[in-house]
Amino acid sequence: MSKIFPIMLAVLLAGCATTKQPAGPMVDDTSFYLARFDKVWEVTMKVLEKKSLPVKELDKEKGEITTAFFNSYSVGVKAHADLEKIAERPNVKLALYTQVGYSVTIRLTPINDMSTQVKVIAHVEAYDSNATKKWQPCRSKGVVERELLELIRSSL
Repeated sequence: MSKIFPIMLAVLLAGCATTKQPAGPMVDDTSFYLARFDKVWEVTMKVLEKKSLPVKELDKEKGEITTAFFNSYSVGVKAHADLEKIAERPNVKLALYTQVGYSVTIRLTPINDMSTQVKVIAHVEAYDSNATKKWQPCRSKGVVERELLELIRSSL
């Protein structure tokens, strides 16, 4: 409880300083919003639709949304360089990545009647068309997560 109080205080003070729906503190993959759970859920679903990320599973009671794997982030020769923007390359010698894709799991947690926490977890993979000829898991750099959190914030 003592860790949540400073965050909630910062969120409430930020709300007093602006007329726009502000975002609370953001930590790489988590953000706090001054909005009810139902509103944030609705906006999150619209953001996923706008980004053409197909929903694979959703459980509103648990506050969890999982998208299907979306392998059109980057395709072709450019994918090898694009991978560096969103994730760390797997340690595979002589790999040539020709596709990059991801899925996300989004967890929404009501903090109280007027605020909601959102955590985004990206599962990035790159297809190695040379050495292994299979999809390789990659460690996300938080780019996809921050982009989705910002889209949710700007849509509230």
